[in-house]
Amino acid sequence: MGFLPGVGSTEMLIVGIIALLLFGKNLPNVAKNMGKSLAELKKGLSGFQDEFRNVTREAERAVNYSPTPSTTPAKPAVQERPKVAPEATTTDEFTAPKFDLD
Repeated sequence: MGFLPGVGSTEMLIVGIIALLLFGKNLPNVAKNMGKSLAELKKGLSGFQDEFRNVTREAERAVNYSPTPSTTPAKPAVQERPKVAPEATTTDEFTAPKFDLD
């Protein structure tokens, strides 16, 4: 089955037999109610998806993506990198901080 990977005809037959044993004569009513529930779930999900799409469209409209033609973007100021002390680069030994416990 394409919509349920890993579930073959044997497994579906076993599930059908168990459902028949559990529900007996009420099986058509149970299946009908499950179908109605699934339809309501799909309607709810599609409503949620529609609302999500509407909100994202409104947010995209609210954001101005195009720069105004009258202003040119300013160049960022060039900052120099901080200098590293030569002592820190020559020692390879790491020490823990020392605390006075007096």
